[in-house]
Amino acid sequence: MIAAQTKATASPHLSEAERAQYREKGWIVPRWELPADLIAEMRREYADLLARNSHVESDIILAPHQTNGGSMGIKGSEKWLEFATHPKIVETAQELIGDDIILWGTTLFGKPARKGKETPWHQDGEYYPIRPLETLTVWIPLEDVTPENGPMRFIPGSHKKHELYSHSWVEGGDKTINLVCDTEHYDEATAESLIIRAGQVSFHDVYMIHGSKPNRTDHPRPAFIIRLMPATCFYDHALGAETGKKHPAQGYGIRPLYLISGQDRANNNFTIGH
Repeated sequence: MIAAQTKATASPHLSEAERAQYREKGWIVPRWELPADLIAEMRREYADLLARNSHVESDIILAPHQTNGGSMGIKGSEKWLEFATHPKIVETAQELIGDDIILWGTTLFGKPARKGKETPWHQDGEYYPIRPLETLTVWIPLEDVTPENGPMRFIPGSHKKHELYSHSWVEGGDKTINLVCDTEHYDEATAESLIIRAGQVSFHDVYMIHGSKPNRTDHPRPAFIIRLMPATCFYDHALGAETGKKHPAQGYGIRPLYLISGQDRANNNFTIGH
């Protein structure tokens, strides 16, 4: 288990207007940015990861922070755990979900040039074995995001009811996921695209309906994703194992947990997966 951080006492990273936007829309891009040298280091680590794992498609690489292979047999690096627990990220997460925080997952989405897959409209929480269901997703682009290279898109306010809407299975190898939110639950005309620079960071709620179109440019648009949950919630590995029968690559039953801030208040298991 890595050392948990304490809450910063310096000026908060979020203004009241930013906190209000998160409450109303379900997502936010804080004013602060990660340093350019850190983004450059992440790019180098990403290139090294791809070189070590040529057997894996770059569209989705799960748990790059794990060195024991994880569910995809990835030769990972603990550098990704270091990136995921950057103080600015942890401090902003504390403002949004409280002082007690568990990191339970990381992912790299490659968005390859020209052939990057679509991510259909969905809610992340449809899959997660967390009770009560609460998770904050942190999204860090390693390259600038443009309207053409498959930006993430949000349905603003779709998180407000704290409700998981019905999803249906849609066949097709041109998608990163096949469980898609049914269309009666959102109006695509209201969607907002996340156009941000490398170094900026977005945070969104687990109930947010979101997705992205394929990358049609000549350059990949990779992003690093971090999953954080309040340590007042319970990560149910047994339930995750059941979910894993439908989605075995996700490895929900063997995900390692890391207490990165405060205390565990729900008797979570910090031995599984390590």
